[in-house]
Amino acid sequence: MASPTIESLCCVSTNNAFSKDFLADFQSVPYNAVSIVASVLGITGAIYQVLPRTSVSRNSSAGRGFYKTRGRLIIRWLALADLMASLGILIRSASWLADNTFGSKPDDGLTGQFVCIITSGMIHYFYTATYCWTFLYALDVKLVMQDKRISHRVYHLVSWIVPVVLCLTGLLILYLPDLNCHSKAVNPYIRFLPNYLSSFIPIVVVMIGNPVLYCLAFSRVEKQIMSARGRYTQSERRVVDGLLKKFSLINVVFYLCWLPNIINGIVLWTTWDDLPKTFVLIIWYLMAILNPLQAVFNCVVYRSWDSDSTIPKPGVVIRKLWRKKSSQQLEDTATNIDDSADDQLQDGDESAGEGSLAAAMQVSHERTPLLSTHPNGSKNEKSQERITPTHTLKKYS
Repeated sequence: MASPTIESLCCVSTNNAFSKDFLADFQSVPYNAVSIVASVLGITGAIYQVLPRTSVSRNSSAGRGFYKTRGRLIIRWLALADLMASLGILIRSASWLADNTFGSKPDDGLTGQFVCIITSGMIHYFYTATYCWTFLYALDVKLVMQDKRISHRVYHLVSWIVPVVLCLTGLLILYLPDLNCHSKAVNPYIRFLPNYLSSFIPIVVVMIGNPVLYCLAFSRVEKQIMSARGRYTQSERRVVDGLLKKFSLINVVFYLCWLPNIINGIVLWTTWDDLPKTFVLIIWYLMAILNPLQAVFNCVVYRSWDSDSTIPKPGVVIRKLWRKKSSQQLEDTATNIDDSADDQLQDGDESAGEGSLAAAMQVSHERTPLLSTHPNGSKNEKSQERITPTHTLKKYS
């Protein structure tokens, strides 16, 4: 699971009574077995989303294709962050199963602590990145509905740099100046609270911000459709209702996966002196299951494999790459021939120049089909199709 509780346990003293009560539960075979199974499922779901896809529909407009591409890119980066976070959980749980002496033997505690710190930091960072990508997906929906867009470079800066700042702030305060963070002399509000805030603030922002962004995105949908087409048909109503349902499910999935973490933090900070251990263990097992399964649930609610795309087979990918390479070679050959003809025109005499000019014209005529977008040289009329709000909404279907 992704929790600052485990990150604080990474610096537990081997002689601390707290380690005897709670660290043993994290080191237990059932807990780590559940974590490994959930992380493997999360990795599988994330890999499925990251796999490249090809469009099987040839009737979609250029604008709609552009919008779909934006949505898929955000979903893929979200899946990549999920993949790395689930991998961190898998490594940490496997290491705990392999070395059950962490927190019990002074001579082995330091190595176990560093493994715990590195993997927990990895999990913290990449799950924070998933919160950012989830928020930016909702923001992108709102901007597209307003016919606006932000460069994906800005999205990447936010999604990869903000987690760095939050993680470093929380973990450095927690682990410095020493790893004995559970000493009685330590002020928990100074040592622990910043790390908890760096973990929970992004979750709360998504829980509050995403429903608001989706509501704002759809608040004027009917009005925009009416202004664009002069009508609001049953078909368009079904599209809008379906997407409202989809975005509601996206919010439900996020709440399902991360609400236990918020509950865990509230319970720990309000009942620290008298923790309800049974309740806390139940919450920890829920987090161990639901946090990695975010990638699996995202496969369903985001539907990165929509109806007009499919995952190509390896043989199809190889054939397409070979055709692309062959086409590029033909174009380069034609360009070289044309350049040779131009050189002959410049260096030859008048009669030779006339002959070269004829050859160049012939070569140019032969090369034209290779360079034109369409065989008849005309522009694709569908690329000029008006992008209505319904087309824009279907980007996320």
